[in-house]
Amino acid sequence: TMTSALSYPLFLMFFAFAVVIFVLVVVFPKFADLFSQIADQLPATTVFLMASSRIIQQYWLLLIAGLVAMVVAWIVWSRTARGIQKLDWAKLHLPFIKDIFAQLYLIQSLRVLSLSLGNDVNIIDSLRACRDVVSNSLFQNFIHQIEEQVEQGKGIAIGFQNTSFIPPVVAQMIETGEETGNLPKVLRRLSNYYETELTNKLQTLSRLAEPFMLLVMGGVVGLIVSSLILPIFKLSRAVG
Repeated sequence: TMTSALSYPLFLMFFAFAVVIFVLVVVFPKFADLFSQIADQLPATTVFLMASSRIIQQYWLLLIAGLVAMVVAWIVWSRTARGIQKLDWAKLHLPFIKDIFAQLYLIQSLRVLSLSLGNDVNIIDSLRACRDVVSNSLFQNFIHQIEEQVEQGKGIAIGFQNTSFIPPVVAQMIETGEETGNLPKVLRRLSNYYETELTNKLQTLSRLAEPFMLLVMGGVVGLIVSSLILPIFKLSRAVG
């Protein structure tokens, strides 16, 4: 769901980047000699884009190598213990994205817990199954703490209280489910509710991202066009 919601905005971002590179590599060099006649009168944006064009043309191999090196370094770092820990922390603490990932992990754990308890699996084994499903070390530690509290004779609702990335209503609903003996049913309803909420949130994000990316693309195209047109007007006046 998350991938499908963000695929089109990411495509627009990649397309805008490709267009900019094409213009800098193919279009701007054709005007280099022409603009050199009024080098001292060129707008700052034109000077910047012309310089960028020369850098890309002369050092394209180094730029590609540097980009590849950065991507490889990121992949290697993200697979180290420290990298995994940092990324897991970011997913549950950075503004906005923490709401998405917290709901995703919550849906996964509640659904597994509901299915396990509904099939008469004991609570400890059910919680361990939740840890195996969620791919975030911080959330896994959170579930492990619930396991320890259950082993001490406490209910699982206590473990969901006072946790920054868990909505308070979750603990209240789970406590109600424990008291009424309908915990699997309550967990299933909670997972369905948050799945619907997450789907709506991602769809809203996709709808908001599309016009934003189009606006950015329009701004970039306008900047490039103005950087070409203004010097041409100045050359026309000079010839006239």
